[in-house]
Amino acid sequence: MATPTDVLTPALASGISDRAFRMYCVLVLRTDGGWVPVPLFAGMCGMRSHQIRLFLTELRTAGVIETERRYGVGATGRKTWHTFVRLVDDNATATEGAA
Repeated sequence: MATPTDVLTPALASGISDRAFRMYCVLVLRTDGGWVPVPLFAGMCGMRSHQIRLFLTELRTAGVIETERRYGVGATGRKTWHTFVRLVDDNATATEGAA
């Protein structure tokens, strides 16, 4: 099991803003590492979806999160894109590097 400092090291080593770091901490502490819809994640951070875009870009550029867009049916019944976010899987990166 990873220690808390091991989990936070990638974010601490990058030059991200305080708000982006707080969002990273929310992702580490309140999710299981799986895909989380952006509106739900924004709610966990006490913000709205449009307010976290810049900080998601910072985290993605730092290489600590990844995003995925999926095409699906929205709440109104119309097809639309949904964005999901999750922590980068360090085990998959280490396995790919060894291959």
